[in-house]
Amino acid sequence: MLKHFNTFWLGLVIVVMCLLWFNSDWLSREAIAVFLNSLGAFAFVGYVALSLGRALFLIPCTPFVLAGAMSFPQWPGLVFAVSITGIVVGALLVYSFPTFGGYDRFLEGKYPQVIATLKDKLHGKYAFWIVTSWSFFPLVPTDAVCYVAGMVKMPLLKLIIAVVLGELPLVTAYVFLGAGIGEWLRA
Repeated sequence: MLKHFNTFWLGLVIVVMCLLWFNSDWLSREAIAVFLNSLGAFAFVGYVALSLGRALFLIPCTPFVLAGAMSFPQWPGLVFAVSITGIVVGALLVYSFPTFGGYDRFLEGKYPQVIATLKDKLHGKYAFWIVTSWSFFPLVPTDAVCYVAGMVKMPLLKLIIAVVLGELPLVTAYVFLGAGIGEWLRA
């Protein structure tokens, strides 16, 4: 049964990736904000679901953080909390299930040198700071370092603290930048 679930999930991820490849504008912060605003009274519930669910499909969090901040400028604290929670959920999923659904093969195929280098580095004494700085740098996928941390059995709490510490400045900037844009657009 689990084998079929993995196949189904991987197939669903591939379908979502293909749809996003051909419709990349769907992931723009503006498109997500328009979608959220179309949900009316359920917009914030939709935002929470999108923020938590995006990790299942290996989608970066940045457009969702900015869209949430633009859609809910009156609630920057809630947008921040939902965003950080979504990042932690994504890190937990990737850390806990590195072979689940063939995700290990996907990442190793896409980033073979990066994965090999990270494996070496995460066995060292600077593993915490490597994860923190990796999470801080917005141009690299945090999922990759969480996946490797799971492979090398880095302590889970250490990983989560490092990821949150690295993502904290970015999410804070995105929330307040997005909230400012949202307020400006509503004026």
